[in-house]
Amino acid sequence: MTTTITAGSHTYIGAKTLPPQAPTALVAREKFNDLLHETDPVSLLLVQAPAGFGKTTTIAERLAALEADTVWYRLDRPDDNPSQFAAYMAHALETHRPGACPDTLKRLSSEGFPDLQTFLTHLVAELPLDAPPLYLVLDDYHLIADPAIHDGIRFLLRHQPAYLTLVLLSRTLPPIGVAQLRMQGRMIEIGPRELGFGADEAQTYFDARLPYEISRESIERAVRRVEGWVSALQLLAASAPTSVDFNDLVAQFEHGNQYIFDYFEELLGRGISSEELSFLLRTSILDRFNAFLAMRVTGHNDGQALLNQLIGRGLFVMPLDSSGLWYRYHPLFNAYLRHLLACTAGEDVTLMHQKASDAWREMGQHEEAARHAVKARDADRIIRILMETGRSFFTEGQFSLLQQCLDALDPAVIADEPLLTLLRAWVTQSQYKFDEVEQWLSAAETRLKETLGEADLNALRCEFSALRAQVAMNYGDVDTAMGLAEDAIQQESRFLPTSKVAAASVMGEALFVQGHLKDALARMQDTEHLARTHGAHQNVLWSLCQQSEICMAMGLLQKAYNIQERGFQYAEENHLNHMPILEFLYRVRSQIMWEWHHLENAERCALVGIEILESQGERWYVQSYTSLAKVAQARGRQTLCADYVQKIQKMLASGEYHIDWVANSHATMLSFWDAVRDLESIQRWLTAAPEYTIENATNHFLQCNARNWARAYLSLEQPDKALPILEGLQTVAERVGLQTDLNRNHIALAQLHWLKDDRERALHHMHQALQLASTTGAVGSFLRLGKVLIVILKGLIADHALDGMELQRAERLIQLAQQQRDFSRAIRISLDEAIIQDIIDRPDVPELIRTSPLTRREWQILSLIHAGLSNDQIAEHLKVAATTVKTHIRSLYQKQNIAHRSEAIALARDLLSKIQGE
Repeated sequence: MTTTITAGSHTYIGAKTLPPQAPTALVAREKFNDLLHETDPVSLLLVQAPAGFGKTTTIAERLAALEADTVWYRLDRPDDNPSQFAAYMAHALETHRPGACPDTLKRLSSEGFPDLQTFLTHLVAELPLDAPPLYLVLDDYHLIADPAIHDGIRFLLRHQPAYLTLVLLSRTLPPIGVAQLRMQGRMIEIGPRELGFGADEAQTYFDARLPYEISRESIERAVRRVEGWVSALQLLAASAPTSVDFNDLVAQFEHGNQYIFDYFEELLGRGISSEELSFLLRTSILDRFNAFLAMRVTGHNDGQALLNQLIGRGLFVMPLDSSGLWYRYHPLFNAYLRHLLACTAGEDVTLMHQKASDAWREMGQHEEAARHAVKARDADRIIRILMETGRSFFTEGQFSLLQQCLDALDPAVIADEPLLTLLRAWVTQSQYKFDEVEQWLSAAETRLKETLGEADLNALRCEFSALRAQVAMNYGDVDTAMGLAEDAIQQESRFLPTSKVAAASVMGEALFVQGHLKDALARMQDTEHLARTHGAHQNVLWSLCQQSEICMAMGLLQKAYNIQERGFQYAEENHLNHMPILEFLYRVRSQIMWEWHHLENAERCALVGIEILESQGERWYVQSYTSLAKVAQARGRQTLCADYVQKIQKMLASGEYHIDWVANSHATMLSFWDAVRDLESIQRWLTAAPEYTIENATNHFLQCNARNWARAYLSLEQPDKALPILEGLQTVAERVGLQTDLNRNHIALAQLHWLKDDRERALHHMHQALQLASTTGAVGSFLRLGKVLIVILKGLIADHALDGMELQRAERLIQLAQQQRDFSRAIRISLDEAIIQDIIDRPDVPELIRTSPLTRREWQILSLIHAGLSNDQIAEHLKVAATTVKTHIRSLYQKQNIAHRSEAIALARDLLSKIQGE
C-alpha cells in the first residue's frame, strides 16, 4: 500500500497554529455569543463568506472573549497535501494540549500512515473520550482541493469526541457533507449576511477609527451601499480624512471605487475562464437572476451549472433566499462587472437589456421588464409595458420608474395616448412642476379631440379635472380645486380608474387647509374606503397619512399615532414595503415621536424614510433631514445639527417644495440659529422668507410659516414685531380648532412676554400651554425654548399655579431642559424672584450671596456679564444709561468681594449652571 502520510521530521511555522493578532479598532461581535457558547454542542461550525467579511477576525475575537479553548490551524496552498495537513493538525493539537496525541506524532515522524483516514483513526482514538470543550479552527479551508482531505474531514466529523467542535472558515462551501450535517442539526452556519457589520457595529468601528463625528444616517447609508462588507468599511475609514470625504466616498460606491476594482481584478485574475467571465459580465446587467434569466441573457444552455462553478470559486455571488434558485451579485462586485462590461468591445448591451426585458415580462415581473426596456432605450417595449401595467405602477406609487419610462418616449407619442398623458402629468405633478402639468394636458386635449368620441372625451375631462384639481390645490387655489374635484367625481373615469379617488382626496385636502378639520377627516375616511375598493395602495396610504396629519393638527396625537399603525399594518399585509409613499407614513410618525421626546424612535423613523427614498434621489430627503436635525439639536449634537441644517438649506435653494415642507424646515433652521446665536443668518432669512398672511393661516403649515417670522423677531429681541403675528395666529387657531398650533403659539407667547419682562402674561401663556399639552402630549415644542423654559416653569411652580398632572408635566419638562446642552458658549437665562430665591436656598452657593444679597437688577447684570456683553451692550439691553450699569456693577463687585470681570463671569457660571442642572 502506498504511504500517503510520509514519515519524517517537519518544520513548523509557529504563526500558523496561533490565532491571528487582533486588528486596531476591534469590534466586539457579541451577537455571536449564543451561537458559539450557549447552544447545544455541534460537530461543525461553518463560517462561509467571500473575502473581507471578517471570518477570521470575528471567530478569533469571539472565542477569545468567551475564553474558549481553541486550537488554530491557518491553511496555505502547500497545506493542500495530506502529509502536511496531517502533520500540522497533530502538531497544533499537541502544542495546545500537551499529551493529547504524542503517539500519533511519534508515528508520523517514524513510519507515517498509509492514508489520511488511518491517521485520523489513530488521532481520534488517542484523544481522550471526555475533556473540556475544545474548538479546532481550520482557517482558509477554501484553499483545500484534495479529495482525500475532504474525505478525511467527513470521517473526523463522524467520529470526533463530543467535546470537540470543528470550525471551518472558508470562502466556498466545502464538499464535506454539509447538507447531511444541516439536516441532522449537527452544524451551525454563519454567512455573509450575519458576518457583515450592522449599523451599530459600523458606528462602533467608525467611532474608534475616525477623528470626526459621522451622522447615523451617513453610517447607515454606507452599510447599505457595501452591505456590511467589512473590508469596504475599513477602506472607507482609511481613505476619508474628513466627514465630507466620507460622504463623497459613500456616494461613489454606487458606481464603484478604484481600490475595490483593483481588489476584484486580482480576485478574477486567478484562472477564471473566458466562458465564466462572459457569464459574469452579461448577468451583471441583472439586479437579481435565476438560471432561466441567466440563460436568456447569456445564451448559455446550462446557466445553473456555470453559476454553480462561479459560486464554488468564492466570488461575490449572494443567494437571495434559502431556495438556491435566486441570486444577485454584491453591489460593489456588480459595479465592477458593469464597469468591465462597458469597457468590453463587441458586447451588445442593448440587446442584452432587450432580452432581459422580454424574459422578465414572460415571468410577469413588469417593473423589472420596464427598467431593462428603459436601459435599452426601446420605445416600443416601454409603450407596450406601460399600456399593460402602467396603471399598476401608478397605484403602487412607482413614480420614479414611471418618470424613467416616460422620459424615454417622444412627447407626441405620449399626447396620442390618454393613459400615457395621465401618467406623465401625474408624475410631473408629483415633482412639483405644476406649469408643465397643464402643458401636457393641453397638448393631449388638442390632439385627442381629433381621435376620441364624445364618451371618451367626457371620461377624459373627468380625469383631467382630477389632475387640475390637485395642481390648483398645490397652488393654494382652494376654490378652484374644489370645483374641479366635484366635476371629476360626477363623471366616470375610464383611462385611470383611481382618478375619482384622487379627486375625493383633493376635496378632503381642501377642507383641511381651509380649517374644516372634522369635515376633512370624514372626507379622508371616505377616500380611504374608496381607495380600498379600487385596490389603490398608494391612495389608501396617502389618505391614512392625511387623516393622521388632521388629527395631529386637532391635537389628537395619540389618535394620529393609531391611524399610522393602521397604515403600517396595511403596508405589511399587502407587502408594500417598497412603496415610496411609506416615507410619508414614517415622516409623520417621526414628528409625533419628536413631539413626545422619544428621540431614538424619531431618529429611527427618519432614517427608515431615507432608506425608502434612496432610489428616488436626495432631494426628497428634506423632511427626513429636518427630523434628524431636530433630534440632533435635542441631543445637544451641535456639529451634526449644523450639517443637517446646511444640507436642508442647499436642497431648499435648489428645488421647489410645498410650503408645508418649507415651513417645517425653516422652523428647524431658525431654532438652530437661535441656539447658536447666529443672528446674522436669522436676519438674512427675514429678507427672503416666504410671505405670510394671518387671516388665511387656517392650517398647520401656514400657521408654522407665520410663526417662523415671530420666532425670528424673538431671536432678534424684537418682541413688538412678533406680538401681532402670534396673537393673530391664536385667534385663527382658536376659531378653526388647530389645537397643536394653539399649544405652540402659547409657548411662543410665553417666551415673548418673558422677554418683555411681563411676568404675569408669560406665566399665563405657559399655563395655557401646559393645559393643552394634557391632550397633545407636547414635549418637544416646549424644549425648543431652551433654558428660559426652566425659569418660566419654576416661576409657575413658585406661584403655586400648578397641581396634579400639570405640575408633574412641568417638573418633567424642567428635568429634560436641564439635561439639554446649550449650543451657545454663554448660559443666557432670565431671572426673576422665584429663580433667585431658588439659587439662594441651595446649600452649595457662596455664603456671600446670602449675607450680601444682590438686587434683581444686579442679578440681571451678572447674567449679562456672563453672556459676554460689554457695559454699553448691557445698558442697551436694559434700556438704561451706561453710568447706571457701572453703578450696579460697582455695587455687585463690592458685595461679592470681586475685583475683576473674570471673577464675575466665573461666579455667574457657577450660580446659573446650578439652576440649570449642568
